[in-house]
Amino acid sequence: MKVTAKVTKSGDWWAVEVPEVDGAFTQARRLDRIPDMVADAVHLLTDVPAGDVEVTLDVNQTHSPGAQFE
Repeated sequence: MKVTAKVTKSGDWWAVEVPEVDGAFTQARRLDRIPDMVADAVHLLTDVPAGDVEVTLDVNQTHSPGAQFE
């Protein structure tokens, strides 16, 4: 299953929304942790195995241009 993680910096956290799956929201402190977190959330909400979830990040950097490295 292919999904998009729409990611926005919110203070010290990254807020994550997955529009393809109702109720799939999460947050993370680091961008590199988001794909696994999203795959786990999608698995819990859809019963699709986390290993079968392909996550593409869509990072909104309008609030913090250098934040991709945090």
